[in-house]
Amino acid sequence: MKKSKFVSVLMVMMMIGMCFSGGCRKPYNKEIFQEIESYETAFVIPLEGDVSDQVVLGSVDELRAMQVEIKRIPIPQRFHQTGRRGWQGEWIPTVRVITVDRRPITREWTADANSGTNQRNEAIWIESADSIEFSVGFTCTAYIDKPGTADFLYQYSSQSLAETMDSEIRAQIQSRAAEVASQYNLSELRARKQEIIDAVRVTIIPFFAERGITITTVGMFGGLNYKNQEIQDAIDAVFRAQTDEETALAELAAQRNRNQTIELAAEAAANAVRIKAQGEADAINSVTEAIDTSGDIYLAYLGKMNRRAEISQWDGAYPRQLWNMTSGGGGGGVGVLVSTPALGDD
Repeated sequence: MKKSKFVSVLMVMMMIGMCFSGGCRKPYNKEIFQEIESYETAFVIPLEGDVSDQVVLGSVDELRAMQVEIKRIPIPQRFHQTGRRGWQGEWIPTVRVITVDRRPITREWTADANSGTNQRNEAIWIESADSIEFSVGFTCTAYIDKPGTADFLYQYSSQSLAETMDSEIRAQIQSRAAEVASQYNLSELRARKQEIIDAVRVTIIPFFAERGITITTVGMFGGLNYKNQEIQDAIDAVFRAQTDEETALAELAAQRNRNQTIELAAEAAANAVRIKAQGEADAINSVTEAIDTSGDIYLAYLGKMNRRAEISQWDGAYPRQLWNMTSGGGGGGVGVLVSTPALGDD
């Protein structure tokens, strides 16, 4: 009896200790906030309430009405009792905040694990009209514009943009490219790349715009990769032969141009020599003719130059002596110097 009473007292004391330690008190309702980034759009979805108050997401307009523009959203909570005691339970949110990431995403779907977005074969496989299977690489860039976030969330509530691109957008590209490729034989398809790209763009850009996804670029890159390696080897051999032929023709044309350049240079040099020789001959003839036709003028010129020299040496005085020739006996003559009178003498 004493032992059971002791146990009862001990249990009461333990319960009191637990109450004092916080075990018998309702948990504290700690506020919860969710931050919204600048590239995100948020929607606040009610999780509970009366049937008349709950919003059924039956349309895009109803979802758009739940879009919020604030950057910090408080999350309301209520206490959910989980035991007999009033303090046994937890606080649970009454709304759910869903965010849509609007940032651009680029995907590259290739057969090469080293060049695509993911390290696996994601090339677009299609087939020609003559049943030749091959793959092509495609790249696509898309984003969700702000007005289209409700449309995207309504259509793809459980997917991100990257997941949507790897699934539905990639499938749409493959389907449209296959439709165009099936109209042509393999020999024609190598010249039909632009037609395939145009057909893909015309189809997928407006289709996904209605679903809130803006596709900015979509294009094909790389060559055609054939599933049968023998076809690829044959095409490579033909390409090498064509390349060798084009190289030989280009080299022949280049050699012709070089030969023509050499001939033109030699002809120009010969013309220059002839022109120089003719110029020298013409110059010699001109000098000779000038000497032959202008001899008298040249002599007259020399006489004038001598006369000028005499005049330049005259001091302005009359000669002081004259040489006078007198007659002598025997018919001879005798020269005598005779002084002339000075100026001013009577």
